[in-house]
Amino acid sequence: MRHALNPAQGLVGGRRLIDMLREHQLDNVLDAFEAILESHEHAIYEIRRILRPRKTDPTKLGNAARSVRIRGRGPRASMHNILGRLAVDGAAQNKVRPDIGDDGILRVYQHERGPVFPTVERYFVVAPALALPKEHANFDRWWTETFAAEAMQPAV
Repeated sequence: MRHALNPAQGLVGGRRLIDMLREHQLDNVLDAFEAILESHEHAIYEIRRILRPRKTDPTKLGNAARSVRIRGRGPRASMHNILGRLAVDGAAQNKVRPDIGDDGILRVYQHERGPVFPTVERYFVVAPALALPKEHANFDRWWTETFAAEAMQPAV
């Protein structure tokens, strides 16, 4: 599930388990996994991340502060339908950019990370409703400060 919340997350040596199952054509495992996913309640998650530079090299990622919020719960198909409508309507209004990643998961970006640290990103994604909301008490203040600082950075 972490893999849905973070498109860069790999579990086994940086690789995604789902890719390894597909590579080895373990269709029975994939079918069982799909059945389990279908039976679980799903959620629409709002993910915000603040990506900070390394102290020793400001051009490289040092750490990330995360906010995970649940914006809706329900059957898997319903949550995907809602996110799909958000993607279509938001894209038509130039407010979001839908992206289906290499992992086949739709993420709807409201704010994409910039090329210079610190930077922020905000997106919505559907995943099994197993992750708990999580956010540092100072996250909103950090978000506001970083968002403002990013807006002041010269265009690259």
